Amino acid sequence: MTFLRLSGAAGRPARGAATAAAGAPRTQLPFLRKVVQDARRSPNTHQSDTPFRPYPPPGPGEERQRGSRVLYKDPQCIIVNDAYPKSRLHCVVLPLDTSLHSLNALRVEHVPLLRHFMDVADRYVQFLRKNPVGTDGASLAFATGFHALPSLPHLHMHLISLDFDSPWLKKKRHYNSFATPFFLPADKVLEDLEQNKHITLNQDVAGLKRMEEGGLRCLWCGHDEVGMPQLKAHLRTCPKSRAFSAASGAT
Repeated sequence: MTFLRLSGAAGRPARGAATAAAGAPRTQLPFLRKVVQDARRSPNTHQSDTPFRPYPPPGPGEERQRGSRVLYKDPQCIIVNDAYPKSRLHCVVLPLDTSLHSLNALRVEHVPLLRHFMDVADRYVQFLRKNPVGTDGASLAFATGFHALPSLPHLHMHLISLDFDSPWLKKKRHYNSFATPFFLPADKVLEDLEQNKHITLNQDVAGLKRMEEGGLRCLWCGHDEVGMPQLKAHLRTCPKSRAFSAASGAT
């Protein structure tokens, strides 16, 4: 299965002078670390008859933090639902290795782990196709990738549907963190790691911050909008949208 490459995220961020903080988590909030620590005490699911758990549907009008549930676990990683989903379906894949604080911790020996992340995400999407959430769940298109400048410590790969239809999508940085080259597609991160033995895509911190705080533009047609309500309304009706794979052929 091939994940859809976001047009805004397909390019390579411009390189600038690297800094000591390049690509480092911007806070030390322990949320993801606690999720992993708690999950390490739970049983693996990968060899069970039901290795994947259904994605938890939101409650009516739900806008509070949902909490993260373990949807899959094996000896290397877990999948959990994002506590503040920015689309109808939004998960993160996290390694159980607590020394992997961010992309900066990756070295060439982690290539198999990154490939494993991508394979597990692929299989979870296949599971979601057969066990959809809501009326459109089976046709949603997905992307996998990493924020160049993550907010939280502990390496995590996003698996996100491309509708961007969520009450938690409130600020332009929420959207731009997925709809610009601030979002590093998993296959490009893998390629970077294989070629350079470490991650180089996240070094231009100033340029990446400009992308995150830039204007709002439809990732499908390039139309500019003045605010989040207008952008979200446009995304629901954009004639060039590929957010639903049944219409686009993307997965």
